[in-house]
Amino acid sequence: MESISRTIKSDFTTPWFDPYAALRPDGYVLLASLLREPPAGSIIEILRKLQWQSGIPEKLEYALTALRQACLNCRPEDVQKEYDRLFVGLGAGEIVPYASWYKDKRIQSAPLAALRSDLMKAGIVRQAGHHDSEDHAGALCEIMAILSQRQNGVSHADQAAFFNRHIASWMLKLFEDIDQAKSSDFYRHVGCFGRRFLETESEFFNLAIMSQNDSGKGEQKNENQFCKRPADIH
Repeated sequence: MESISRTIKSDFTTPWFDPYAALRPDGYVLLASLLREPPAGSIIEILRKLQWQSGIPEKLEYALTALRQACLNCRPEDVQKEYDRLFVGLGAGEIVPYASWYKDKRIQSAPLAALRSDLMKAGIVRQAGHHDSEDHAGALCEIMAILSQRQNGVSHADQAAFFNRHIASWMLKLFEDIDQAKSSDFYRHVGCFGRRFLETESEFFNLAIMSQNDSGKGEQKNENQFCKRPADIH
């Protein structure tokens, strides 16, 4: 990571690269927690005190600041009702946060099968007792949180391949829909943060891989690809 960062700074003048690299796993964890279920009072309290390293892209800092500010003015019970209207509803909410739905307008279709194949290769297994399929937006953010942790040894190229295939191909549209949904109040700030985060993630991968290709060195690609040992997703 250090050699890649030095090359990028000299060749591309991107001072936000290192601060953003440190934020990435926590960014995915934050999105996963907000998409999987409505935030409890304890989570909202944490978000009210949210802090991050200086130097991240301005658009991302603006979105995080707006999300933190929204938490200062919200009540957990109101956010619960908003979440239900958006994602649960009577049979279905205003938004259906699954890759299969956004790509095929069907639940548990070909995109889910492709995802499960890649997860099997990655050694990532689904934890028993959870009803959401793996192509739920929250589950996919949780998977990226796992892949982006340095100790798992997943190269930027492999992370980017997973991101482009299973996330960038549809989740930007999801966050746009959340931002613009009739039921969105608190969650429009989640949608804004999600969009800015994914945009920055794409820029991050482009720079990291370009630098690695130009330098001819950097991260060693894991022979087994992705994680070296199985990990659970919730």
